[in-house]
Amino acid sequence: MTNVLVIGAGPAGLAAARFARLQGASVTILDSSDEIGGQYWRHLPLSRPSERERLLHHGWARFVQLRAELEGDGGCRVLTNAQVWAIELADGKPGIVHVAVGEPDGVDRDQLELRPDGIVLATGAYDRTLPFPGWDLPGVFTAGAAQALAKGERVSVGQRVVVAGAGPFLLPVAASLAQTGSTVLGVFEASTPARLAAGWLPKPWELIRAAKKGGELAGYISNHVRNRIP
Repeated sequence: MTNVLVIGAGPAGLAAARFARLQGASVTILDSSDEIGGQYWRHLPLSRPSERERLLHHGWARFVQLRAELEGDGGCRVLTNAQVWAIELADGKPGIVHVAVGEPDGVDRDQLELRPDGIVLATGAYDRTLPFPGWDLPGVFTAGAAQALAKGERVSVGQRVVVAGAGPFLLPVAASLAQTGSTVLGVFEASTPARLAAGWLPKPWELIRAAKKGGELAGYISNHVRNRIP
């Protein structure tokens, strides 16, 4: 049987693991967090779970289904608090994968040596911020950091917050901040309407593939209206 190692248990990693199992492979999933879900489905600590966690997540029902399916599958092993610190090469291909499992920086972590037939790297997204004057001042956060604190700790980055940048990620960040008690003074998009239209109007049929995002967009609009966010 083919052994597949998936590094990262966010949406991409979980989807890859499920597909590999459907093809008959034995799967091991690794994630450095203490729960699966990645940056997208980030949770509160197990010691203080939320009763209405779905309110901060899109596709929550999909995640619950994937988690139950994979954790209940005898052919899929899920290891959390697992960090890959080296991948050796063997004849130009991935060989031994060295993994430390246990509390971060713990002295008694289990050291594993895995030898998979294939590796899926699904280590997730990260912020790429362009430096600007004042970006290193106290109280200035990246959008990803603000989202992580809101989802993973229910901590707001401030009482009065401005969200600025470019792209649709600004909308869920504003929604998460509002849900954690911040007053969002405004969402400032760097692109102009003309530039945004230039990206979509030449190929309007491509919007059909994103039609299901309409409900998500409606939710963000409702959040802006309800919280009077300009």
